[in-house]
Amino acid sequence: MKELLLLLASIVLIASSGLAQESSQVHFARVYRPNEAPPPAGQNITYFGGPLMLGAKNTIYIVYYGNWKTSQKNIINGWAAHLNGTGLYNVNTTYHDGSNNFVNGKINFNCAKNTYTDLYSLGKSLNDANVQTIVANAISGGHLPNDTNGIYFLLTFSNVTESAFGGSFCTLFCGYHSPSNTIVSGETIKYSFVGDPNRCPSGCDGNVAVFGDTTTPNNSIDADGSINIMFHELSETVTDPEVNLGAGTTAWNSGSCGENGDCCNFTFGTTSIATNGSHFNQTFSNGKNYLIQEMFELTGTGFTRVPGKCVQTK
Repeated sequence: MKELLLLLASIVLIASSGLAQESSQVHFARVYRPNEAPPPAGQNITYFGGPLMLGAKNTIYIVYYGNWKTSQKNIINGWAAHLNGTGLYNVNTTYHDGSNNFVNGKINFNCAKNTYTDLYSLGKSLNDANVQTIVANAISGGHLPNDTNGIYFLLTFSNVTESAFGGSFCTLFCGYHSPSNTIVSGETIKYSFVGDPNRCPSGCDGNVAVFGDTTTPNNSIDADGSINIMFHELSETVTDPEVNLGAGTTAWNSGSCGENGDCCNFTFGTTSIATNGSHFNQTFSNGKNYLIQEMFELTGTGFTRVPGKCVQTK
């Protein structure tokens, strides 16, 4: 009888793990630490032989989880819709695979087709298995396409918490990205959790944490702060999409700073002051201003494209 109970307990434990990931398959955007030293000069990043997202059809998908306002969604959607071809995103085109094939500068987004709102289907206290389930349900329910060239962002509203991998949103991380081969069985789906910085602006919003601003360029800590984290995770996903999903899958990682977004986390370069008194460093073709971290650009040619530097391009 004892053996039967142990067997049943094991079955329950396995079943309850659901879509859980190992922490080694996840890469965090860590919270702001004011006492940490700035990124050192002459940083480097190493290529480990894994795949990159090289195609011209890499696409952003967004699940708005919770009671996001239309005005907030419009800020985020506007940024994603105008990201393609910008100098900001093109920093990622300095990254290549082992055959010198480079990341394409195109990133696709259509706010009518590539977004979905989920009003707390799994409650307001999530873990990573829940995050994956929400993305899986958005795909299986026909709300978003099934796309192995996609990056699926789950953006949680400010009243949602998430605990995962021995830490939690606002204390350990502001967001993370990871591959999953269980969101859609037999496929590798790239997904990212991005928490609402308005839940902890001193840890996850650049304007508040770094500059002491009381607002952001578009008057929404929720939306503007999420954009900065999204760019961090998007850049890391296209240059290191599979992290440690299996042997030989890690691409650009480690070195002295981690993935390319980590090398410049909360580093913003030269800024200007918006009419509302907030700092910004990017102005897109839609006329909107944003405060977005610099990205680590590889220098040189071929396999001599290290060390690199944090750059701010427009």
